[in-house]
Amino acid sequence: MGRSLEQHFAWHGYTSLDEFRRWLPLVIPVEALLIAALWFYGRNGTIHFPSTIAGIILFTAGLAYRIALLFLTARRFRSAGLSRGWLFLPFFAINLPVGGYFWSVGTTITLLTIFAGATVDDVRDEERIS
Repeated sequence: MGRSLEQHFAWHGYTSLDEFRRWLPLVIPVEALLIAALWFYGRNGTIHFPSTIAGIILFTAGLAYRIALLFLTARRFRSAGLSRGWLFLPFFAINLPVGGYFWSVGTTITLLTIFAGATVDDVRDEERIS
């Protein structure tokens, strides 16, 4: 199991388009739940977890998911020849007021990176960056 986790969730290496798409049935519902939680429970564009056991568990699970998604998408971007620098923007809480609501730039960038990872073709082996 440790080999499988290391293979899929490491900063180095490559993830093909098909391998990335295999994770989308998990990623899409989780992102939809995070957007719904942001909509219903968010305050000023961010979710504030209570200092309870349940809040700590939810925060830890969310952080583990975000780190795993970061590594998986980084490997995918490397395979597609895209800059991995875009992957750090979702970790910043950039929220812009729009009327009575807040637009979460980090969430938007996360969705765009998932879309890019799922649609951009792999570069050929001889063009890959070492």
